[in-house]
Amino acid sequence: MNRWMAPTAIALSLLSGPALLVGFGSAATAQTPAASGNNSSAPVDISADEQEVINSQCKTIFRGAVEVLQDKARMRAATMTVYNRRKTPGKTSSPTGNNDCGDVDRVEADGNVFYVTPEQTVRGDHAVYTYDNDTIVVTGDVVAVQGQDVARGDRMTIKTKTNDVKMESNATGRGKTRVRAVLYPDQNKDKKPAGKP
Repeated sequence: MNRWMAPTAIALSLLSGPALLVGFGSAATAQTPAASGNNSSAPVDISADEQEVINSQCKTIFRGAVEVLQDKARMRAATMTVYNRRKTPGKTSSPTGNNDCGDVDRVEADGNVFYVTPEQTVRGDHAVYTYDNDTIVVTGDVVAVQGQDVARGDRMTIKTKTNDVKMESNATGRGKTRVRAVLYPDQNKDKKPAGKP
């Protein structure tokens, strides 16, 4: 993969995958890209204070108020690092070996990480998207909000292919930092149509 195309791969993976938060309780359904209104073929807009490409380590670092936008989805972090796999020896496109980097392996976002769609917001201190298993792991004071519903924990794992989500905590027993969710019933479910008894 061209090193300058890596940011596109970041955004397509992080923004067009299933939304990170699922509904809780009896309405436990994951938001898919179509449901969240995000268009994976929409243009990708990445902005940061600086971008550094380190070909010798096959990584690209975006620093300073990094923001990735695609359609209606947004990811923000203080820094975002894209790690590419090394190509197998002999398959470089340059005799100097300057383009030994292949496809994206993983993306790491650090510092006040936010993933936002029109339906939900997920916040954490650190996030890692791993391409091989299509998994996003958000850690560090994780807060997920959808409508009025709020879930908190230390670690949220999202398997984007299956829409499985797991929220975990480092605490056990009755510790104060266990996973916690506050869920509100659907207010529209109990309302009767106008003019109906």
